[in-house]
Amino acid sequence: MLNDVLVATTAVSSFNNAALLSPLFLSVGILTGPLFFIVYLYGKDFVSKLGWNNQNAELYSGGLSALFLMLWLLFFGGNYAVIRDSMSVLPLILGVVLFFCMIVVSNDIIQFKFFDKLCKSKLKWLMLFLILLGTVLSSMMTWWGILLQVSAVLCGAIIGCRLKRNHSWVSMVSWIFGIMAVLILMQPEYFRFGQLGHLTMAHLFMVVLTGFFAITTLITRYVKAHAAIHQSAFVKLKWLLRIVALLALILFVSTESVPVFIGLLMSIGLLEALSIYHNTKTADNMFRQSWAALIICLGVMIICPVISAIGIIYLTFVSNKVKIKDFLRLL
Repeated sequence: MLNDVLVATTAVSSFNNAALLSPLFLSVGILTGPLFFIVYLYGKDFVSKLGWNNQNAELYSGGLSALFLMLWLLFFGGNYAVIRDSMSVLPLILGVVLFFCMIVVSNDIIQFKFFDKLCKSKLKWLMLFLILLGTVLSSMMTWWGILLQVSAVLCGAIIGCRLKRNHSWVSMVSWIFGIMAVLILMQPEYFRFGQLGHLTMAHLFMVVLTGFFAITTLITRYVKAHAAIHQSAFVKLKWLLRIVALLALILFVSTESVPVFIGLLMSIGLLEALSIYHNTKTADNMFRQSWAALIICLGVMIICPVISAIGIIYLTFVSNKVKIKDFLRLL
């Protein structure tokens, strides 16, 4: 009476309906709160024994968060058959994310001492085979999915191994995390995040918060204070951008549109860049604080507590904590 397609469709629909009433990411985030508190108290002592310090915490946090995001995508499986429409660009963007994640991960791995020994041993072919096998198994639904993901992983590994060492990838990883927020908004049911057109305020708030910290991390890293804008012009421009950002936020909440979300992030970025450029100096460690918050938010949003734990551990290495009012002062 019921064929397999109808049963599968009904199961997916039921899951989405349940996720709308009680967002899974919110429940998991609340339930893992005690675990995150323990990580905040004792995580720094644990990772310090593994070689973490104030100088390389930024490098390790970027590489590990990119590694676990790549593993999360691969273990999640490239089930392209569940995509809402056949012309979706989601598989292509996922391939881009895997490509850049592999650049970061492979470039960080070659900095370890065991990498040179591994390259001289026969185990390197076994490691390569296992990586490619995992990539293939995560995309078995379509032949082009296999070709896409294997090519992305191989090309990313080749480029990452040939780039110079001791390079911080925070900016690239911040872009990747921002792209992930856009991807989840494009096809939330693919990421078990909800259902497009019926996202709750908790869903929308988490997407906006992750995008906010992604753009804030980039702005606070590259825009420097100059105090070069006249006060009257600064006030007028800031209120203009505030109105644009507020209208974009209202329109995004009502439509859940991806272009509107990107426009919202652009207006927030311009508003923050204007505020920083006008000031004589910015708050200390605002960039590092924003980077830690970005990692934590992404881990909660995609339900990957390990990524959130990395952000919490990095937060313990940041001295002179920035208050929430310092971030609000940029808006």
